[in-house]
Amino acid sequence: MLVDQPNAMPSRKLTAAMISASLAGAIKAVVTNGWPQFADPMIWEPLPIIVGFAVGYFVRERR
Repeated sequence: MLVDQPNAMPSRKLTAAMISASLAGAIKAVVTNGWPQFADPMIWEPLPIIVGFAVGYFVRERR
């Protein structure tokens, strides 16, 4: 679905995806530094990407 974007401000989807990916990255840093036994890179490396994609997919644009 295309959304008309008349200005240079980012869309709601982009903003939500970036904020959620940043929060997932911060949670990853806290967990891997605070509890190194849970610092498995196979889990934590793709997490911000997956969370950002999922949140960006489900957030709706205003019309």
